[in-house]
Amino acid sequence: MSELRIFVDFNNRDSDGFLRLNLTGTLEDLRREQLVLEEGMPATGSDGDLTAKIIVVAPGIEGVWRGRIVEGPWEEGA
Repeated sequence: MSELRIFVDFNNRDSDGFLRLNLTGTLEDLRREQLVLEEGMPATGSDGDLTAKIIVVAPGIEGVWRGRIVEGPWEEGA
């Protein structure tokens, strides 16, 4: 199985600096792959211009699943 690729908005971060993973595009990607987020799950996040490797982090005070960038972001296709 290939690594999960989901939509992220690199400007949409919580107070801890993690990417919020509750966007319509993110949820559509998860539905299409029939996946549910789990803590520690690796993924590739992309907004169409930039891409980054992320690790899924459990919901924080906002109750929203989050992504911690572990590599990147870099330009798509670079």
